[in-house]
Amino acid sequence: MSGRTLGAAAVLLALITQPAAAQRSETYIGRLKDAEARVAALPANAWDATRSPEKSAAMRPFIPALQSLGMERAFAGDTAGAIAAYDAEERARYPRAVANPAEAAIVDEAGGEDALQAIVAQARTRRVVLINEGHNVPMHRAFSQRLARELRKIGYTYLACETFDAGYPKAFPEGYARQKGGYYTRDPVFGGWIAEAITDGWQLVAYETLNSDTTLTPEQRITAREAGQASNLVERIFARDKNAKVLIHVGFGHHEKGSAKFPSGAEMVTMGEHLRRMTGLDMLHVDQIRLYAHPDPADDSPLYTRALAKTVATAPFVLKSKDGSYPVLYGKKGRVDMQVVFPRYAFHDQNGRPEWLATLAGRRPRAIPPELLPASGRRTVLAYRAGEPADAVPADVVLVEAGKPVPKLMLPEGEYRFAVEE
Repeated sequence: MSGRTLGAAAVLLALITQPAAAQRSETYIGRLKDAEARVAALPANAWDATRSPEKSAAMRPFIPALQSLGMERAFAGDTAGAIAAYDAEERARYPRAVANPAEAAIVDEAGGEDALQAIVAQARTRRVVLINEGHNVPMHRAFSQRLARELRKIGYTYLACETFDAGYPKAFPEGYARQKGGYYTRDPVFGGWIAEAITDGWQLVAYETLNSDTTLTPEQRITAREAGQASNLVERIFARDKNAKVLIHVGFGHHEKGSAKFPSGAEMVTMGEHLRRMTGLDMLHVDQIRLYAHPDPADDSPLYTRALAKTVATAPFVLKSKDGSYPVLYGKKGRVDMQVVFPRYAFHDQNGRPEWLATLAGRRPRAIPPELLPASGRRTVLAYRAGEPADAVPADVVLVEAGKPVPKLMLPEGEYRFAVEE
């Protein structure tokens, strides 16, 4: 997201267009090729930053395919391409962002505070922290992983993620992160977080709903989903543990408090607000999907550029007003409590990979064994933790193409085995 307010229409789209696993290949490169094929007929100017009514009309049929491409690129290690795919579909739906003068003034008045320190300080007096992600931005998962480490130290024990397989209320009972344990956990960064969470003793909880009622309208489906998610969280955590301290990781706007309106004018209540009403708890709602760099700076939010001017940022931060409060932007006052601002990390550092994999995720470069490089064409190279089975989520996946610079694998400490996919 480049700073757009995620409205009901966007939530509808996210619900309706998520690709079905049964329709997809079983390999990372196979799914990527499938997604690429679905956008092969894009207009010639699809990837530039221009906007026009004619371009929007031509692009709109490709919006679901671009979202799918963004996710598959992210899973295959192409994080810049993943963001670019979502940026292309956003340009098909929205006019160019212009900074709200009142919010620009708020940014100009505010200072910056380390995001992890600020969130943990607020979490000490609460029992629930909700944080979101953009499904095409693994960097958000890396930040959530860092946050989880700190929350574990202050007594948080339950990790509930929207993506966990709805068929398994106790997520990953096998004791490792498996590829079919959730749609987005195929991302190596997400898989690495889950592997660490299992080691650190988190209780992993699935709360997504299963609803196959085809007679419901899209608005009814969303209403049932949001309420059902909250009910599952209450049943599986809060009804069983009156002192539970919980980190909830969601996609996009499901964590927000308050309510919005559907296109029909009916009230739209998100899972985050349902959960507040059901438990009566004071929760911390953190947004991290709006203030980060895009491959084409023309897609950056003007407020993001303005916020970066406040500090020489080497780590994520939040805005903090002189009165000690935490201002939020993009019309989200009353919907979230804090917004994370990410530094302008390089998309391709000296390792040929995004800078945040080293600085935020704490991974280290490792050269791809020469015998795994393609003589022609392209392939994905996968690194698995030693001892984990074939259905585990790889620790890293990187796309390599013959004749182009060879990126490095970015891995946590440990021993690994390798595989390739053509």
